[in-house]
Amino acid sequence: MKVFISIDMEGISGVASWRERQEVYSKHMEADLLAAIHGAFDGGAEEIVVADSHSTGMNINPEVLPKNVQLVRGYPRVYYMMQGLTSDFDVVFFIGYHAPAGFIHGQMDHTFSSYTIYEVRVNGEVFGEAELNALYASYLGVPVGLITGDRALYKFSRPKFPDSVEFVVTKEGLSRYAAKLYPLEQVRKEIRDKAKTAVMKKHELFNRSPDHDGNYEVEIYVIDTLKADFIAIIPGIERVSGRTLRYYAKNPAEVLRVVHSAAIMGAYTRFLVNS
Repeated sequence: MKVFISIDMEGISGVASWRERQEVYSKHMEADLLAAIHGAFDGGAEEIVVADSHSTGMNINPEVLPKNVQLVRGYPRVYYMMQGLTSDFDVVFFIGYHAPAGFIHGQMDHTFSSYTIYEVRVNGEVFGEAELNALYASYLGVPVGLITGDRALYKFSRPKFPDSVEFVVTKEGLSRYAAKLYPLEQVRKEIRDKAKTAVMKKHELFNRSPDHDGNYEVEIYVIDTLKADFIAIIPGIERVSGRTLRYYAKNPAEVLRVVHSAAIMGAYTRFLVNS
């Protein structure tokens, strides 16, 4: 029984802003992560791979992890938040996730890069990081079992996932950088309990995407025209308007890679000019 955990920071309990010191938010990330790990082992998991998926992926101290847990650390990675996932895993957890860019009261809301991307649509539907990563996981035949994050994430993503997927709301955003934090012990107990449940009922989980063949229309709306100028360099990208780009992907792996590539290309502009 193998579990893959992708852990981000913005939806972690106990954290409200990117201005938090790294030693503070890393401590909270590790606590939420360990709750999920112990819950997965409680449910019968035998092997766990964790992808440290915030920023450049150097937030989790490997010394805190139990045995039988491997850590994907550092950057760059082709599949970024999902690096290390293969078709032989049984279930995926998303820990500390957040709402996509532009969602009201989303804690530190963004989609891969707050500096670059305003919105991503796949076949006309707005996707956040949870949806993009879940699409890739379903392409490999691995279902999502547990998602944790702020209430804005829950409001956005709950309707987009099967009822069988467990959710834990870790806090409630009051603005982008302010939150009502729920009791940490309570949240982490719920994470552990629902991680156990997710592993135990893995046979009930299923993927919503019925067909992974054919075209996926990916529309990327960026913050300004300079970012679009750079992203338009990517082969296959069509410039639709000043700040809108389009790409037709053959499968979910391409979807994830082109959005990740666009985020990187757009972010690079900060090193070249002062806007």
